[in-house]
Amino acid sequence: MSIDLPDPVPSPRKETVAQWLGLNRATVAVLVIIGCLGLSEEVWSNFFGLYLKELTQSTLKAVAYAGVSGAGVNLLEGIGYIVGGTIAHRMGPRLALAVSALPMTIGFLIMVSTHNPWIIVGASLMMTNWEPLSVPATFDIVGSEVPKNRRTIAFAVQSIQKRLPKVIGPLGGAVVFAMIGYWLNLTIAFSLVGVAVILQLTLTRRMVHKKEPTHVPFAQIMREMPRELQMLLTAEIFIRWGDWFTRGFVIIYVETLLTTRWGWTVDRATWASGALVAITNLTALATYIPVAKMIDRSPSPKPFIGLTFFLFAMFPICLVGLPTLCSAAGWPVWIGLVITFVLNGLREIGEPARKALISGGFPPAVRARAVGLYWGLRSFAFFPAPMVAALLWKGIGADRTFLLAGAIGLMGTAWYFVSQRRVMPRA
Repeated sequence: MSIDLPDPVPSPRKETVAQWLGLNRATVAVLVIIGCLGLSEEVWSNFFGLYLKELTQSTLKAVAYAGVSGAGVNLLEGIGYIVGGTIAHRMGPRLALAVSALPMTIGFLIMVSTHNPWIIVGASLMMTNWEPLSVPATFDIVGSEVPKNRRTIAFAVQSIQKRLPKVIGPLGGAVVFAMIGYWLNLTIAFSLVGVAVILQLTLTRRMVHKKEPTHVPFAQIMREMPRELQMLLTAEIFIRWGDWFTRGFVIIYVETLLTTRWGWTVDRATWASGALVAITNLTALATYIPVAKMIDRSPSPKPFIGLTFFLFAMFPICLVGLPTLCSAAGWPVWIGLVITFVLNGLREIGEPARKALISGGFPPAVRARAVGLYWGLRSFAFFPAPMVAALLWKGIGADRTFLLAGAIGLMGTAWYFVSQRRVMPRA
């Protein structure tokens, strides 16, 4: 005689932890995409400038190519966010996440088939465009699948998943790049794309596509955007201008600093650059969960977002000043660099709160398109920044360019605090 046993009951503790973290099958699928595609990008992108330097045998040419690449990335990101929002709105977030891997796949195939710097730069633009295509779908999933009081922690978990590849990728990528070559970085990256798509589609197979999506013109979405988000957007544009004066040039700057001013070997400087990027991301990882809970208990996320903007501004200033101060004081230069990159990691303090505010600031019926429009407008506004930075690097030097980046960031921080005269409503 057989005895029918009851189905096992899920552990209440595990269920509670998952709910506390804003996790379910849909949000885990988002984590898969963020993790796999993020790692795929990180094993090659941090060393793209060094690869161009090696290919062209010129630091200035590498900076010029990196400047054009950065501007192109921003321009395509603006398009990608809007296209990604439209895809998520019409096809649903499940297919939108899968589609986000397509440009990366095409870019990889192009990059491994040529040594022409301009074609390689064009391929790199496609390879980095997965995130803008996926962001609107991500926000749509969190906004519809996660309760309001768990969205900040859900975005914090996603930020952790986004940062883990930024820890593993630079360290592993530095080893592979130094010992074997850039082609293996690309091969590892390409294999992760297929894994991401297969797992994501499997996890989201139960998601039901929204029927008859509401069509709202972009002009109407822009007019109806809450004032708090409009002010946040303008402040972010300042901050991102300053950020893109340094992003894409940091590794070149650090390696040049260590090799020309302090006599390090190229291999040692490359390994140190990867370690510093990893330190930034380890610092960010340590802050996400505790800060997200602090924000949940705080009457307003405004101070956390403002602190994030301030730290964005201070990174290039510290990068120029702290190593020199340490050298003048007789301390090892690496101490100044480590402190600088720790501060760079702390600038992520307010990111989950900012994302939760944006996710909750738009009506569910238009959330994906509205988020795509917000991010798209932001990218369009600062897309020339890397090219301007490359020209300034040649004209006034790297140090002054980075100090100017910090000044622009401080202007954005001041504008944010001035414009937010009342407490921002919780998402």
